[in-house]
Amino acid sequence: MGIINKLGNILKSGKGDEEGGREREEAHLQAQKERTDNFLRSLNEGDLDARWAAVRSVGDLGEPFIEPLIRGLRDEYWIIRRGSADTLGKIGIPAISPLIAALDEPGDDVRQETIRALQLIGAPAVGPLIQATRHGHPLIRRGAVQALGIIGESQAVPRIVESLKDPDAGVRNESAIALGRIGDPAAVGPLIESLNDAKENVRMAVMATLCSLGDHAIEPLIRALVDPNEDVCRRASLALVTIGEPAVDSLIRALENQHPGIRRGAMEVLGQIGNTKAITPVITALNDPERLVRIEAVRSLAALGVPAIAPLMQVFREGEIRPRTSAMEALWMLGQPATTPLIMVLKDERVDVRKRAVLLLGEIGDQKAVDHLAGMLSDENPAVRKEAFEALEMIKKRNAP
Repeated sequence: MGIINKLGNILKSGKGDEEGGREREEAHLQAQKERTDNFLRSLNEGDLDARWAAVRSVGDLGEPFIEPLIRGLRDEYWIIRRGSADTLGKIGIPAISPLIAALDEPGDDVRQETIRALQLIGAPAVGPLIQATRHGHPLIRRGAVQALGIIGESQAVPRIVESLKDPDAGVRNESAIALGRIGDPAAVGPLIESLNDAKENVRMAVMATLCSLGDHAIEPLIRALVDPNEDVCRRASLALVTIGEPAVDSLIRALENQHPGIRRGAMEVLGQIGNTKAITPVITALNDPERLVRIEAVRSLAALGVPAIAPLMQVFREGEIRPRTSAMEALWMLGQPATTPLIMVLKDERVDVRKRAVLLLGEIGDQKAVDHLAGMLSDENPAVRKEAFEALEMIKKRNAP
């Protein structure tokens, strides 16, 4: 009988423990429900201070509060949206999927805080965000790409590069921006291809990113100056101009490229950047075998302005016929600033130099050359006298009322 009594007591004791466990669990659930109800009341019905206290007090309770906090991201007050985002960031992994689903919200203010929460979660959110770039909803794809860019996750670059071809222009735009934030040189080639995007805002975002990539983008952009698509060429040129001084040395080297299109495009960009370091190599290009390259060299030298006059005058006086003719055109394009240097060579002992100077002064049409040209009417050479007469007539007509 003693053994039976002991077994009975053990069974009785086990039953009591089981009932006590259930009671404790029920009490815990009841307390959690009350806290949830209080939180929801504060969030939905409380004043600003009550809602602010609520969103900051539940981060340790986790999953049951995720959905209410997601709703808090849409609150009219920024402080509640920010508090909800911070708390969701603390909850961490369980909040990732609901946060990604919340990216379908079109409002930038809500999207900003949703992405902030994902950023606070960090690395665990990267994989799901990469998957979300293939979501059926374009707003979710857009938000996922934006979040990956803000997080700065380089492993996402291949997928974001693919998103440059997304059917939604908003996704393509955010992809270009995200690649700029991450700063991976591997994106340069695909970005250059996207210079031909159908949407202007996407093209501008692509150009801004290429410019932000700096040195990594310069050589590919120079190669793109001869892209089969003229729009890509033009935008590559504009990107190089925007990069500016850091691109000058590479552009000068490109003046020796075997492809005349690259030489011509580099010449144009150098003229627009305006660094005087380019003057000497561009002067050399006045003798380029390709006519279109020589034409661009003339324009570039005119764009480089007054510092180009002295080396142009040297070619004007001493150069062979092809670079000399190009130098004359550049001086004509420079206009009045070239007048004084041309007047100075009117006394040159060589007839052909005097004749060319007179011709150019007539073409430029600066009034201050008139007296000097009148003096050339008594030049010993009849061809120079004839040219001086025609130059004076040209200036007279140009300046007539």
